[in-house]
Amino acid sequence: MQFRIFALAFTIILQFLLELTATRILVAPSLVSIVLVYFSENYENLWAVDGAFWSGIVLDLLLHQPPGSSSLALLVGLFVARAFSRLSSRESRSYLLSMMVIVVLVSDTVFILVASRPIGSGFSSVLLLVIPRMIITVITGALFLSVVAWITEIRSRKVTGKLHVQR
Repeated sequence: MQFRIFALAFTIILQFLLELTATRILVAPSLVSIVLVYFSENYENLWAVDGAFWSGIVLDLLLHQPPGSSSLALLVGLFVARAFSRLSSRESRSYLLSMMVIVVLVSDTVFILVASRPIGSGFSSVLLLVIPRMIITVITGALFLSVVAWITEIRSRKVTGKLHVQR
């Protein structure tokens, strides 16, 4: 549990740094969405609510956004993705990637609506950035899931090797 909290905190810091630097070129991938989807699907559902709330608050404070706008956006995105998960089978890597797509599309759209002043202004021009962000997030998410699968395979080999040696 403590490792997952550390991983989410590290992800928030990385997201903050990417928002400061990568957005000058194009868009930054939504790393927090990737980690929250992965944790909420593979561990407790508390990651979908508590993780989204606290990571959103911290990101809002770091990026000088209206307080609660990122939290609300992440919570709505994860809620819609959870509704999608009830309709689909949870058996493949494409399931997690589709969950990430839904979270990014919904949360970015909600964030644009809520964070802009006055609310909803400039929606059409900023909405064009949601699709490139979703594509970059899916590519990053696929890489993330590949690395996690690789690490899990290495761990299982070590455990199997230890059991085999002990016999």
